[in-house]
Amino acid sequence: MKKNSTPRSKRTVNYANYSGMGLQMLGTIGLGTYVGVKPDEWQGNKIPGWTLALSLLSIGAALYTFIKQVRG
Repeated sequence: MKKNSTPRSKRTVNYANYSGMGLQMLGTIGLGTYVGVKPDEWQGNKIPGWTLALSLLSIGAALYTFIKQVRG
């Protein structure tokens, strides 16, 4: 007796979607942090204010897009 392959293919699609979302979050946070490092280097700041601000902003943006995609 053969099992129906529909649940397995749905799991594969879900796995691909969620791994894609993770990579998108990683890219968003990485890009935001990189963009924050450059002004700090240019200005010679002792405290990396741009890096902190833009990395936190990019984390918020990544979480917002993740939640928006998960809800549908």
